[in-house]
Amino acid sequence: MKITSKSLHHSNIVFVFDESRFFIPDNRLLNSLYRGEAAIGARFVDDPVLQTKILDLPKLKLQISVEPGRLRIDDNSQEEPESSFLIKEAVNIYQQSFSQNKLIGFGFNFDIYYQTNQVIRLWDLFANFVEKKVLEKNELRDLGVQFTLEKEGGKRREIYFIKITAPLEIAVHINHHFSASKLPEFSAIKKSFEKCYDETDETIQNLKI
Repeated sequence: MKITSKSLHHSNIVFVFDESRFFIPDNRLLNSLYRGEAAIGARFVDDPVLQTKILDLPKLKLQISVEPGRLRIDDNSQEEPESSFLIKEAVNIYQQSFSQNKLIGFGFNFDIYYQTNQVIRLWDLFANFVEKKVLEKNELRDLGVQFTLEKEGGKRREIYFIKITAPLEIAVHINHHFSASKLPEFSAIKKSFEKCYDETDETIQNLKI
């Protein structure tokens, strides 16, 4: 199968901490992360029920979410990783307000849409593992699969959620997780971010559909 086009719809980076010793910055500190033009239109939500704090920055097309043991920064710009400011901003946020916490890992998430040169026959794929009678009175709208690849002796995981959304289109959500007690340098994280995005192509090209 050949990929004819690829588009990134969403990406983020998540930092995972030891929840038993997690210090959540107060609202004033979170709100002071960005000032001036970058803070135009900013919205802050503190939900004590869900134990979640969200700082939305429409000017930068970023959203910062804090929950017990986790910091997530979402990039809503749809910029390709090599031109995205996500990693730069995320490392800065981490160093300013979260570096005192005990890090246990970090990871990237991507939502990617692929167009292929080969018509994907949903019914034929479905019939490989489900009896035909299931479709006698029903219409198959989409089909997906989830799998996890463990690498580097368990220090790294790739979790794929693949959904066939049209005869020539595949939607992929992929999570790359790295176990780490110390955050790598910015340049190393940025390189890894770009590499993880690019390497997804190889898996998609080798799907037997």
